[in-house]
Amino acid sequence: MREYRGSWYLITGLIIGLVLGFIYSKWVNPVQYESIDPSALSSENLKQYRSMIAWAYSANGDLVRAKARLSLLRDRYPDRALIEQAQQILAEGGSLDEARVLGVLAAALDQKPAETDTPTSAP
Repeated sequence: MREYRGSWYLITGLIIGLVLGFIYSKWVNPVQYESIDPSALSSENLKQYRSMIAWAYSANGDLVRAKARLSLLRDRYPDRALIEQAQQILAEGGSLDEARVLGVLAAALDQKPAETDTPTSAP
């Protein structure tokens, strides 16, 4: 007579497969993100990204490039985000230099383009 063993081998195989799959994906071949949209970054990484943009702007003064980089974050009001970050840094006792460069970039974004001083001809 044949003995009924049940389907324990299926459950055991599933558990072993899950454990081996977890080990493989965590330590043997983990996921490496290479090209990620900046707007998908975590809030801490967004802060670092804004700081890097502000430092780059303070180094080269290229406002067009800074605006292009900030637009990748898809903030509704990038100047406000920079100001809030600077205020948070100051409230936490962080770097005064970092807060300053964030504030300078926010002020530059908030400025209206200068009007040209070319004379107009009278009719």
